[in-house]
Amino acid sequence: MTLKNPPVADGLPLVGSILPMLTDIEGFLYKQYAKHGPCFRVKVMNRQFVVMGGPEAAEAMAKNAGEFDAWNTWEDLIKEFGGRQVLSMFEGEKHRRYRAAARAGFAKTRVQENVPLVMSLARESLDVTPHGQVFAVGPFAQRLVADCVGSLTLGRKPGDSLHDFIKYWHTQLGVNISKNRPKSDLIKAAYLEAKARARAAGEEILALDEDTLPSPYVRDLRALMREDPELINQEELLFMMLLPYVAGLDTVVNVLTLSLYHAYKDPALLARLKAEIAPLLAEGLPAARLRELKVLHALVLETMRYHPIANMVTRRATRDFEFQGCQIRAGEELMMALMASQREPRFFKDPDRYDVDRFMEPRNEHRQKNALNPYGAGAHTCLGAGLAEVLLTVLLATIIGGEELELSPAGYTMKPFHVTALSPDPNFKLLRV
Repeated sequence: MTLKNPPVADGLPLVGSILPMLTDIEGFLYKQYAKHGPCFRVKVMNRQFVVMGGPEAAEAMAKNAGEFDAWNTWEDLIKEFGGRQVLSMFEGEKHRRYRAAARAGFAKTRVQENVPLVMSLARESLDVTPHGQVFAVGPFAQRLVADCVGSLTLGRKPGDSLHDFIKYWHTQLGVNISKNRPKSDLIKAAYLEAKARARAAGEEILALDEDTLPSPYVRDLRALMREDPELINQEELLFMMLLPYVAGLDTVVNVLTLSLYHAYKDPALLARLKAEIAPLLAEGLPAARLRELKVLHALVLETMRYHPIANMVTRRATRDFEFQGCQIRAGEELMMALMASQREPRFFKDPDRYDVDRFMEPRNEHRQKNALNPYGAGAHTCLGAGLAEVLLTVLLATIIGGEELELSPAGYTMKPFHVTALSPDPNFKLLRV
């Protein structure tokens, strides 16, 4: 069979598709997927990507036998920290062993066994704002999620170090992952100071007695280092101590923020949520009954469908291979746009409309194969997907069910959210009645 070159996406001479990629990357990729199918080429200034999109891309990720990996995506980041490699860079047996060592710390049971703790952290975060005053939801969500994941995984909140973790992580994402910030940002005093303080916080965790930590996260990773120092060394172990504080900064935080926005923007939806949550909240949100919160679960799923957050990742082809009749060459940069299926009319009715009922009986639109992959696909599906899902359920139930909040100002409409911005509209605020 003769393979074709991937068709080129819409763009301008010289600059290519940079403008729509910067202003509305999701909308642009949806349109190009509809026009060209699951494989096309995007030119952005002096860079080119082959986009592998939709359910076809999810299938390719699930079957990946070494045709592509994320080594080049993360290599500069971990080298700048002082290490050589991280979990996400591996495929095959090395990836399975590394992932197994980190899995227990990010298991959903960490939340299920600590529901009262999570509820208490949510209430503490809300109590910072007196009744009758407003608060910015973005920073509130960042602090709350970092407190929860840090407490569940490492037994401690980030405290004053949270700003250092955020500064370190967002600078790295801009310089070494999305590459939309100059490398000179890595030598600025503010970044270097934040990085040093973040490292110091990680070293404090490694100095703790493992028996006092709430989960086996540190113990299991340290055991892996002793067993195979070629797979993970001391610097890389230190980097993994930062992960619980930054892993949810641009994923769980954004889903929490955007879910709150949609809940308080729609009075009818808010009433349904409150009515559903009230009986379980009165019983302390029993972990075994969280699945009864079907409207709440649908709210989270629809938020992740409508606002793609973690399912558009980059890879690099390690060898020549075929995808959907197109020739992919070794060394090409790939963009796995799994989210392309999320606005596909063949999967989701009226896809440009925010509608939680699409995830409920009798519709269950998400149960079509590879229609929705919010946590990625294949062996690299998000390590903390289970933890994130249960954590979001408990946090949203506690906030929506236990508080009287209102949009501030009333009738506020959020600016469109795009993943390139890292976080939703900073003007999104709630009034604590």
